[in-house]
Order: sequence, then C-alpha cells, then structure tokens
Amino acid sequence: MTAGTTLGSFCLAAGLLVRYSSGTRTLITAGLLSLLAGAGVALLQPWPLKLVVDSVVGSVPAPLLSAGLSKFRLLALLCGAMLVVQLIVSALHVISTQLLVEAGLRMVFRLRCVVFDHVQRLSLAFHDATAVGDSLYRVAWDTYSVQTLFNEGVAPILNSGITLGGIAIILFTKEWRLGLIALVSAVPLIFLIRLADRFMSDRSMDVHARESDVTTRVQETLTGIRAVQAFGREDHESARFRRQADASVRASLRLTLAQTLFQSGVTILLACGTALVIWIAARQALTGALTAGDVVMVAAYVAMFYKPIEVLAYTAAGIQQASAGARRVVALLHAPRDVADRPGARPLPDRIVGKIEFDAVTFAYGNGAPVLREITLSVSPGQRIALVGPSGAGKSTLLSLLLRFYDAQDGKITIDGIEVRDVTLASLRTHIALVPQEPILFDATVRENIAYSRPSATATEIESAARAAGAHEFIMGLGAGYDTPIGERGALLSGGQRQRISLARAFLKGAQILIMDEPTGALDAETEHAVMHALGNLARGRTTIIIAHRLSTIRDADMIVVMKEGRIVEVGGHDALLRSGALYPRLYHLQLHQPAASGAGER
Repeated sequence: MTAGTTLGSFCLAAGLLVRYSSGTRTLITAGLLSLLAGAGVALLQPWPLKLVVDSVVGSVPAPLLSAGLSKFRLLALLCGAMLVVQLIVSALHVISTQLLVEAGLRMVFRLRCVVFDHVQRLSLAFHDATAVGDSLYRVAWDTYSVQTLFNEGVAPILNSGITLGGIAIILFTKEWRLGLIALVSAVPLIFLIRLADRFMSDRSMDVHARESDVTTRVQETLTGIRAVQAFGREDHESARFRRQADASVRASLRLTLAQTLFQSGVTILLACGTALVIWIAARQALTGALTAGDVVMVAAYVAMFYKPIEVLAYTAAGIQQASAGARRVVALLHAPRDVADRPGARPLPDRIVGKIEFDAVTFAYGNGAPVLREITLSVSPGQRIALVGPSGAGKSTLLSLLLRFYDAQDGKITIDGIEVRDVTLASLRTHIALVPQEPILFDATVRENIAYSRPSATATEIESAARAAGAHEFIMGLGAGYDTPIGERGALLSGGQRQRISLARAFLKGAQILIMDEPTGALDAETEHAVMHALGNLARGRTTIIIAHRLSTIRDADMIVVMKEGRIVEVGGHDALLRSGALYPRLYHLQLHQPAASGAGER
C-alpha cells in the first residue's frame, strides 16, 4: 500500500478512518446522532427572532398557538423559546463532543499501537538509516492526525451538511432566488479548496519534517549529555538546535501565510454572497413580498448558511494539514520488513544441541562494499569460540546475521542443520542469549530488567540467576533490593553492576546458544575478572561465541577465529596461534606492550 502515500488528502483520510474506527462504531453512532440532532434544533433559532420583529415590534398577526397573548407576554414567550432552543443545542453539543472526541482518541490509541508494533519489528537496516527522534515523532505526534481527521474533518462536515441542507430548504421555500444565489455563490469555494489542497499539503509536510528534526536534535543531545558536558559542547549543540528550530519556525510561517491567504479568499467569497442575498431580500421587503421579520430571518439563515460553508473550507485546510502527519504515518507503516518470517517458516525444535554453521556467507550494508566475504565456519555443540581481529573486521556483523538482525546476501547459516531463514524469528531468538558490550537496561526495577528475557520467571528463579551472575550481593545492598528502580539505561548503577544484571538476564533465559559481544570491554581489571568468572559459568554446556578485544580473556577458548577485512584469516587455539599465526600473535603482543616473537610477522 505504498501508493497510499500519494493519495489525495481526502482519500487518505477516508482510508485511515475506515481502518482504525472499528471498535468505536457505537461511540461514533451515538455522537453523530447527537451532533445531527443539535444541528436540526439549531435550525429553529431564527424563528423566535422573526416573530419578535413581525408580531411584537410589527403588526403581523401572531401564530395561532400564541393568539390572544399580549405583546409583552408574547415577547417573554419568544425570549424563553430562544433560551430553551439554545440550552438544547448546547447540551447536545456537549454530549456529541464528548462521544466523538473519545472515539477520535481511541482511534489514536489503535493507530499508535499498530505503528509502535510495526516500528519495533522493522529490521536494523531501517533503524540504522532512520533517526530515533523521527520515529519517535511519528509514533507520538503524527498519529494524532487520525483524531484531527475525524474530529476536525468528518464531524464538522456532517454537521455542516445537515445545517446547509435544512437552511437551503427554508430559503427555497421563502424565495427560490435567495436559495439559488446562496448555493451558486458557494461554488467557487470548491475550486478554491481543490487549488489549495496540494499547495498546503506540501507546506504541512515540511512543517512536520522540521518538527521531527527538532525532536531528533533534542533526543540525540540528551542521550549523549555526558559527552556534551564532558567536551564543553553546550554552545555548539545550542547553535545546532537554534538552526533547526529556526527552520521549523520558517516552515510554520510559510504554512500560516498559505492558510491566511486561503481563509481571506473564503471570507471575501462569503461576504459577496451574503451581501447579494441580503440585497435581494431587502428589495423583496420593499415591494411587500417579504416582511421585515422575513428579512431578519433570511439574514440569520444566510449567516447560518455561510458559516457551515466557511467551516467546510477551513475543515478542508485542517484535513490537508492533518494529512501531512497521516502521510508520514502511512509511509512508516509501509516501510518494508527486510527481515521477516518466510511463508511456511517453522519454529526451531524446543530442544537443540547448538551446532552452528556459516557456509560461504557474504554480507553488505545496503549498496555498500561487502563487510563479510565468503565466511565459512563450523561451531560444534557446546564449543566455546572467540572472534578476534581489528575493528571493522566484521565480527559483530557476523553475530548479527546469526540473530537475523540482517539477512546475508549470499551463503547460509544453519543451526542443527536448519537454515535460520527457514525458521520463525521468535523461535530462533528464543534459543539465543545475547550479552552485549553495552548492557541494554530499561528504566524499571532490577527484577523487571532481569526478567526481561523470561517474564514468566518466578522470584526464586530471578534470584538464582542473579546469584549465578554474581549480582545478588550488590542487589541486596540497593535501597529496595530487587525492587529498586535503576533509572534510564541503568544510569543509577555502575558499569560492572549493569553488566552483571545483563548476565543474570542471560542466565535466566537459559538458551542453548550464547553470544557475547565484548562483554568486559568497558570494565576495570577487578570487575572484569569477576564478570569473566560468571561468564565461564554461563558458557558451561552451551555453544558460545564471544567477541573479545582483550585477548587475555579468551586463552581458554576451544577455538579462536581471527578476522580481518571481512574474512577469516586464522583459526586455532591460543598457543597454536601464538606459534604459527601471523595476525593473532601481533595483536596479542601489542596488547601486552611486548614486541612480537621472532618470526611472528604477517604472512
């Protein structure tokens, strides 16, 4: 449905409303009935005024129901009627507004949930290319477009439609020429609305894009606030923010100018039509064809007639503006899921032995040069292998392919002989536990963060996982133990504490395959030793792949795989590679600040 982003504003609005109004039909029906009833009652408002002019101030006989009443009593009755009509209209307005706004907000809720669910399932290729702030703005703010389209589009159109229809009938009944002129004078508005559609939609899209840029700038700056303050870059970030905020202001001003010109054109057209209708009605009164009360009533109805037309014109502008946000939401919903379950994908068996094979795997990001080239590697069940090599060698990318964060362009990856692209993503990732270099923690309690890998875990299982990760003691030293909130990204914990929570999460998951991406890269020596001990316990009996820059931590690995420029250049044990390797001994001795052994040069 990518083509949906090129639909006209009104077609786009209709499509969104039809799709996301399910579940709110009762609210919508009750709200629209109240709205239409209020519009019908509002048509009675000019009649008491007409009778005041004709039968109280003038000498036209009063209607039969009020015959015999003195003029003062008739005046009181008519004023009371005005008040009652207004009270009924106001009550129905409150009821319809409450019902329809609730329906609109429920549509926003449904759309937000769908958009959020879709965004988090998009592949990392999408997230790599899209600023977090832009996605955030679309989920948090652009989704309100569906409420705007409904509450400031559909509801006013229906209300205006019933009002226009009723007034047109009344005007044609009184004097057909009045009704005809009123209708004809409204025709130019249709052309004005069509002319303004694309013009204002483009400017509205620009406003949303600039506001998204502002959100992105705030999000990036606050996420990296430690670096901003550490390097004294506050003034630089403020200057960048001002430039983007200024671009947003200028885009909004261009939109405002377009809307003001459009509204001025509408006002001029309606003023011309009003003047023409009043002129004809007054001439009819001078010839005796209409009473003075009729002229007042016609004037009131003309004002009521053109008000809905004006509302329709402004509603068109509102729909065009809201459609800009809707287009951004639709574009996001139609962003392709590059990594998804194939048709007929089956789950991995509940129990696996953990044999992993990479067969001639080649991968490139987008249209760039290959990051991995013809990678062939076999990992036996329960084996612990280490990936080492210079930065940019493709180590993390290789693990990302195993998790299917991306899919390889060539070659295949199998687990227990089953290609990973032939199984469901959910079952694949159920069997793999990830311990990243930078722990991924959430603004929740310690308990909730550990249980993130298995929400159904009991308190005993969570504590057992924490003990295995060496985290139980420091957790009990926190203010509320396992129920202590740890702040955004675990900001209230030390680096070692965050990593142990991440380890406890992996212990709790109990997956047969364990992936560790430089899990001790940011830790001091003492904390690293404790974490490595816990990692050893975690890896026992599991197929384990670990990326390590500190080569001293992987001496006991069953196999060390040395990568360079996307290729495997050496494979073997620590001692064997030191004796016969080329790149590995060089890296190892550089880390020890020792010269490489004689003869251990590159080959």
